[in-house]
Amino acid sequence: MAEETSRDWYEQYVKKNRVFILGAGFSAAAGVPLTASLLDKALKKFAAECPGIFSRVDGYAKESTENVDLEVDYSKIDFSDLCTFLEYIELREYGGGERWKDAGSREKLALRFYLAKTIAEHTPDAANLPDLYVEFAAQLHEHDIVISFNWDGLLEVALQKLGKLYTYNFKEEGSIKLCKLHGSINWRLDAPNNLGTPVDTLGWESLGFTEGMLETEIYHTPSLLKYSTWSHYSPLGEVEPFLVLPGHGKAFDVRSNAVLWYKPEFAFATTHDIYIIGLSLAPDDFFIRSLFLSNLPFINSYSGVTGRKVFIINPDPCCEKNYRFVLSKGYAQLLKQEFSIAHVNLVKDRLKDAVAVGAPVTR
Repeated sequence: MAEETSRDWYEQYVKKNRVFILGAGFSAAAGVPLTASLLDKALKKFAAECPGIFSRVDGYAKESTENVDLEVDYSKIDFSDLCTFLEYIELREYGGGERWKDAGSREKLALRFYLAKTIAEHTPDAANLPDLYVEFAAQLHEHDIVISFNWDGLLEVALQKLGKLYTYNFKEEGSIKLCKLHGSINWRLDAPNNLGTPVDTLGWESLGFTEGMLETEIYHTPSLLKYSTWSHYSPLGEVEPFLVLPGHGKAFDVRSNAVLWYKPEFAFATTHDIYIIGLSLAPDDFFIRSLFLSNLPFINSYSGVTGRKVFIINPDPCCEKNYRFVLSKGYAQLLKQEFSIAHVNLVKDRLKDAVAVGAPVTR
């Protein structure tokens, strides 16, 4: 009898815990720019504020598109191709002994800065946050795990508005685990400095990754989630956002936060339903696809608790093909819709159905 009670408690505990996997479509309803729009807006800001370095990036963009005599339309350029070309330039500099620093070339670091600054500008503050994100954050609890491939701080703003704690490194108890596999606008590699001189004007905190396998630490600060902070800083200084860019250089960037790519496999062991929101899973995004292929087809064997489901929320017509490997398993459902309050209600209803036995949901 005691063994049956213990098993019931375990099953109900697991059923309450969810994994949320967020892509760009999650943030779109808040006005955070999608890829093409983001690059166009960021490069215009880059050109206005830092014309010297921008002129080199613009020149490389012309080379990569084979249009050296024409003005580049950054709303139409392939972001991944541009980043790959910049990675080639960095490789060339590295071979010639001219590499700017381990975190990347000046062009790449400045591009990251203006991408992050543009995202911060278009991310609503707590007072203007759409109800959709407040409601989503409100239903999260400390045993949930959020895996985000977004650079923005939208969810952090919502959690802060509600007074909910979150953690980037899985350490703080009582906190919602926010695992940002592509980095974040408020992160940086290595100790904060300004052109090599140690400085800390933003209260940077260590993520503690060097306590494990990594040699270079990642730091974060909540200050950079506010757009007003950015007006006091320029690229190549203290604010040097760690963003994993698309393209072939991603193979190098992800090694800097390899700890986070390692953790999600354990996330599936004590969780139940999985919600993939706004992530189209492009066939050429080999890292995300590999992570999913290595886990989603086998999730029923992780916890041993039956009834587990995967909900894929995305209107992209390509999703049916891109997620075929898990949709064919019978426990996944594709909702061909933009993320909305109806999906938050679905999540809440699924949580209600987990009968409260022993371990309460902490809100």
